[in-house]
Amino acid sequence: MDWNEWEELAPTPEALQEITKVYRGASKGVTAAEVNESARGAVRTHKPDVQRMTDLAKIIAAPHAQYFFVRLGFEFDLPHAARKAGARFSFVRFTALLRGVERVDAAPRVYNLYPKDLYQGEPRTVKVEFGPEISANEVGVSLGSISTDIQIGAVSPAIVAYKGHSEREPRWELTPKQKELIGMRNTWLWVEVPDECKGARLTVRVEGDIETKWGPVAVSPKERVWENRPSIVLA
Repeated sequence: MDWNEWEELAPTPEALQEITKVYRGASKGVTAAEVNESARGAVRTHKPDVQRMTDLAKIIAAPHAQYFFVRLGFEFDLPHAARKAGARFSFVRFTALLRGVERVDAAPRVYNLYPKDLYQGEPRTVKVEFGPEISANEVGVSLGSISTDIQIGAVSPAIVAYKGHSEREPRWELTPKQKELIGMRNTWLWVEVPDECKGARLTVRVEGDIETKWGPVAVSPKERVWENRPSIVLA
């Protein structure tokens, strides 16, 4: 698979084993094939949109590093039959991995990320400033070369973000509360890349849970190994 292609999210072997074990011996047992058919979704990961930051006057910048603003876009879908049967995404996790192009002591890291936490609400535009701490306020215009307006749209899932291990494995966890998690979602990263790294390699992966009549079923892409997934170099 490659960027912008639909990728199947299928039940993990562990999830299949757990559900079939729980229902074994019940009046209405369940087979792995039935779970596979009901808990199957798809995700399309857009090729990241990368902008190199040139005006660093307003941030606490390292002396020998470059900074990048990265938009990560994802689209979710479920088969019509599954949706008709009541299946829905009940949890989704976006995870990214940052690695230096050169293997040196220094490493790229997440300088900041957005949204950090976001809950149910109405469509709105927020101003995101690239600074020591990102500030998000409901305003209507951009205020500078390192500020940007982001149209959030209808905020249906609750989102919580983490910088991850060594600030190199950022992730966002989405838990829909009221509306269905279908369609497109965007997240944003600010990445610091020390010059000696000769760039940063960015890879992403999506996994989650699909709610079925047997309860939540963990789903993941067929290819989970980072080295085998599509990547892009920030340089």
